Amino acid sequence: FKDIIDSGSRKELEARHPIIRKKYHRHPEPRPTMIECYLYYYDQIDQYLDSIESIESAIVKLEKLHLALRNSLQVVTIELEGDDNPQVIFETLNGRGQPLLPSDLLRNYIFMRVSDDEERGGNQEILYRRYWLPFDEPIWRIEEKQGRYKRSRCDIFMQHYLAMKRQQEINIGHLYAEYKYWIKVSSPFESVKSELVDMVYHRNNFRKLIEPEQDTRLGDLSRTLKAFEITTIYPLILKLLELELSVDLYDEIYTDIESYIVRRAVCNLTTKNYNRNFMSILNKLPSENLTREKFREILHDQQGDSSYWPRDDIFLEAWLEEPSYDNMSSAKIQIILKAIEKLKHDSKSTIVEIKSELSVEHILPRKWIEHWPLPNGNVGIPEDKRLELETDHEDAAASRYRDQMKHTFGNLTLLTQPLNSAISNMAFGNKKPEILKYCTLSLNHYFQEDIETWDEVAIKVRSEKLFESAKHIWPYGV
Repeated sequence: FKDIIDSGSRKELEARHPIIRKKYHRHPEPRPTMIECYLYYYDQIDQYLDSIESIESAIVKLEKLHLALRNSLQVVTIELEGDDNPQVIFETLNGRGQPLLPSDLLRNYIFMRVSDDEERGGNQEILYRRYWLPFDEPIWRIEEKQGRYKRSRCDIFMQHYLAMKRQQEINIGHLYAEYKYWIKVSSPFESVKSELVDMVYHRNNFRKLIEPEQDTRLGDLSRTLKAFEITTIYPLILKLLELELSVDLYDEIYTDIESYIVRRAVCNLTTKNYNRNFMSILNKLPSENLTREKFREILHDQQGDSSYWPRDDIFLEAWLEEPSYDNMSSAKIQIILKAIEKLKHDSKSTIVEIKSELSVEHILPRKWIEHWPLPNGNVGIPEDKRLELETDHEDAAASRYRDQMKHTFGNLTLLTQPLNSAISNMAFGNKKPEILKYCTLSLNHYFQEDIETWDEVAIKVRSEKLFESAKHIWPYGV
């Protein structure tokens, strides 16, 4: 770089960096890249100016060349003060600096086009401050888990925004290229300003998904999506919000979406094709006059094990028999139990804010053998000992069934973490009064009834009662 600046001519520069040909080598040794870069542009400019025919054409070409250099070439100068350590500055810029995100590339692409749009109200600084500046706030740099990877919220929004607009899946690794292609081929906006206005509208909607509001149906759905780690539905919800439906219709549609997700999770059905399922639903949405009946019809169109909406009978069977605590995370179980708790509060109930962290408690504990005999009075058989016994061995079969039933919803409740730890493996006779004494949740009022023993039969009875609430919260649309 110093040689390029100090050399008074191309001839002197080439003398400092001559072409070196080694014996027996077919090609000469390459010059340093910066020297090659300088010589390339030297030749390009020389060829551009070579066809000058008059002073007038020379002036025109020189003005164009000047504009290209002024507008398209950017030089950054970093001036250090006396106490600055240049090595630390270098390390900060090149080693510890934030990497460019796909959204950074998109920003550059969008504002690069503003200069071509000035006749329609485009101004880089004004548009940036009015529309893009919030994206540079730390909140949009927060990383969220999406699939196996963590991505910045800004990148995640851009991916789902573009997927919604193009109505197809977008690989976040190809986000910049896909966005650029869409703009060039489809020309979806009349100006860069209208492009940014649309982006801001959907950004505000997206924020409601990543920062759920309290006491709104969308807020409840957003918390469910986060607990169930389902982000592939975001383009669909952004599209629904774009339709600007009535509040009541939104509440109904959000209920059906949550029903679809919760029922499939309880039935232990796969989520691996959700990206295709939700994109299929998005593509079937009518542009106007959407009704709940129409939306349910679209949901029912999803067929096959990877996409169907479980009916009440299938939901009930799974609710009673599936070891849900084994199949789902504690966060998902809590979402379901908290929804049932919320339902139990009617207009006459006192609403109490729960500030304590809650945890999922097994009434019949996971380690039950010591204090909880089998229904026939025998001591249960540990899992490692069952392998030595015949399949039809009565106590081994009963122990296996109990291990399945202990993870069903009839055996699960919510307690504070300290209470959970204190009573975890107690016998039912000791555990029940502690629950009633310290836990005021409506979910646990059930144990005020005359229940003296807790076994598989009692678990199933409570499961059936809880299912009536679950069926009401997450209905099946017929």
